[in-house]
Amino acid sequence: MAIAPSAPPACSNPCSRLLPAPADTAPVEFDWDAHDVVVVGDSGGKDSRVTLDTVCRQADAAGALHKVRVLHCDLGRTPEGHLVEWPGAEAVARRGAALYGVPFAVRRSSRWPSLLHRILDRGRWPGFFARYCTSEMKTAVGRDYIDELGNELALGRPVRAGYALGMRADESRNRARQPVLAPHRMSAPSKRLVTAWLPIHGLSESDVWSAIRSGNLPYHEAYDLGMRRLSCRLCPLAARDDLFLSARLNPEVAREFAAAEERMGSPFKNGLTMRQVIERASGG
Repeated sequence: MAIAPSAPPACSNPCSRLLPAPADTAPVEFDWDAHDVVVVGDSGGKDSRVTLDTVCRQADAAGALHKVRVLHCDLGRTPEGHLVEWPGAEAVARRGAALYGVPFAVRRSSRWPSLLHRILDRGRWPGFFARYCTSEMKTAVGRDYIDELGNELALGRPVRAGYALGMRADESRNRARQPVLAPHRMSAPSKRLVTAWLPIHGLSESDVWSAIRSGNLPYHEAYDLGMRRLSCRLCPLAARDDLFLSARLNPEVAREFAAAEERMGSPFKNGLTMRQVIERASGG
């Protein structure tokens, strides 16, 4: 899938292109000296774009851009060979890292070929109170990547890492309660000390799009097609309108998910089956 708009070309000084941070989005204080590395979890979505931009601004100002890494967690291909995430999401994340000249990595679960394989094994879809999709396919993968970096650094002590994510307070009441900086649950004192960092926690969706436009940051074309969120093409936690649109744009994936739903005997979303999503998407 295409990426729009085109990002400005990379330059010899990766951060010379950075615009001054907007006055109403003052940077969150982060102790760069206390951390050996900072990993930005990048799904390829709009919030990841501004999270990476914010982290790299601050890193550049602190003389710590060399500590930044970008991690894209690939959710794999379904049993029928379809990408679980939106095609092109990895390319957007990769282009974002290239803008700042920071290393980019793609990692996948070592246990499951894809998120759908994991769902089929569990026999139930993820939900608000069972977000094993995130914990197993992203958080665990991020933890392993931090261990990988710690081994590369060979510090002779547990690596101290920041883990930056694009969560915002206005997305949900639960996310509104999350602290901007806090010890991450993946910490293990004998191996890794991880600080969870939410650099754009205080931004609204409008703020995010304003930052993307003003910085000419690359974003995925699915937003131009009407999607409001981007990661899995069909997510049980997504709003209904997004599901109907995505099923219309990704009919093959929707059909495979409907077959998985029938096989498991578990509705895709509380009060909404994938069959109903497909019917609504097709105008039924």
